[in-house]
Amino acid sequence: MAIDASSPLADPQQIQGNILRPFGGECQAFLFLSFASDRRAARRWLGRLAGRISGTGDVGESRVSPASSRIAPGRSLTGLGLTATGLVLLHGEVAGDLAGYDAFWRGPLGPRFDDAGLLTTAPALLGDVDESDPRKWVVGGPDGPPVDAIVTLAAGDPDTLHAAVDREIRAADDAQVEIHRIPGEYRDRAQIGRVLRNADGKRIEHFGFADGISQPAVRGYPDPELRSRRTPSAVIATGEFILGCAGERRPATWVPSPSPAPWMVGGSFQVFRRLRQNVPGWWDKMSDLAGAGGDPDEEAARVLGRHLDGKPLARLRKGGDHNAFDFGGDEDGERTPLFAHIRKMNPREDRVFRDRGHKMLRRGIPYGSECNRDHRDDADRGLLFNSFMASIENQFEFLQRRWANDPQFPASTVARYRPGTFERRVDGLDPVLGDSAEAARRRLGDDVVGQIPKSAFGGLVTTTGAVYAFAPSLRALRSLAGSDRLGAP
Repeated sequence: MAIDASSPLADPQQIQGNILRPFGGECQAFLFLSFASDRRAARRWLGRLAGRISGTGDVGESRVSPASSRIAPGRSLTGLGLTATGLVLLHGEVAGDLAGYDAFWRGPLGPRFDDAGLLTTAPALLGDVDESDPRKWVVGGPDGPPVDAIVTLAAGDPDTLHAAVDREIRAADDAQVEIHRIPGEYRDRAQIGRVLRNADGKRIEHFGFADGISQPAVRGYPDPELRSRRTPSAVIATGEFILGCAGERRPATWVPSPSPAPWMVGGSFQVFRRLRQNVPGWWDKMSDLAGAGGDPDEEAARVLGRHLDGKPLARLRKGGDHNAFDFGGDEDGERTPLFAHIRKMNPREDRVFRDRGHKMLRRGIPYGSECNRDHRDDADRGLLFNSFMASIENQFEFLQRRWANDPQFPASTVARYRPGTFERRVDGLDPVLGDSAEAARRRLGDDVVGQIPKSAFGGLVTTTGAVYAFAPSLRALRSLAGSDRLGAP
């Protein structure tokens, strides 16, 4: 299919790498910067950095082979996201362009309205309470300096990554731009992530599950890594991830998306979350749920919806891989519990759940040392969740608020599609991303919590940082670094 010359996909090199095609690599680093209200310094820093930002084509050129996720030795990749405060400091005239993107504009700490129309905050709606309270965050919290920019670096080995980090530290220091301190990380200034692999060489996260199995494909961009799989991923319209492109067909009841300003075309919103995983607590919970003589691994599979090797509990289609399934014929959750993480986050029935309009491009990586289940410790470890999308409200925040932490999902949505079914059924919370039993009791009350299965509470993954950013096109980055008014004739 021919691509319209006006579409950002006509020149994907102008789209930042890590969006259409993930950076990959065995290790990554994240630097968080503040401009301290110094516009001249911020523009000076961005002007020098813009030439080092990787485009989509650079990602492919860095690979050891076309269908590989590994970066060639000595190569590194660089990405940049700018927050609302960073963008307005660089060019105050863009405030009007950004205000329509409400969640981005207000940020992960900003005000929101609950279902009753009462004013509350994003942390309250998304479950960032108790151990996830923003006052405890490592980055992006209310007691630290504001984050104006987030730099992402990727490489195939630690030495190359550290060299790239050192380069960016020097560049920020020379431009007099502040890098947030992250005690215990590389030079106390860069948050480091590294790929974990199981005995079969598959990528895993800290609980031990194979990861990254059901990434969506982007219509119009043939990623060789996804094309090499036996079962194609869902192919989603480019406009769900890249501004200025056509998105999925939307019901009339959805709030229309804002029209992006010209300088925003080709960009994507970025959500970063630092998620700490309590690995010993997770396996203690699985052992408790399994009971005497039970198998904690099998209980963990029910909670996630997949076995540790990635095989789903749902029946696979003949000849397919671990992504070849849906939940048809299992409406009551006999095979895959209705509260299972993969069912909550990806119900796989668009005509009912409209899930094609809620997908994200996930680019996360674990951080911290690997935990041995037989020799446990309380070290800080978890996931550096990093994702790209066209609407933070309809994608990230929707999934967290409407699906993960809604005890009546998926039943509540099925009831609207098929009146007379399941109106009052309580399915549970997402056991990975949902509230703990204590937080759920305060939010939902004893009557609802009493109906939630013991397996269907979270609380073992806590938020320790959050940033909402925008990743402009390479062309837009050069304009943002200049002094000419954006959008001026």
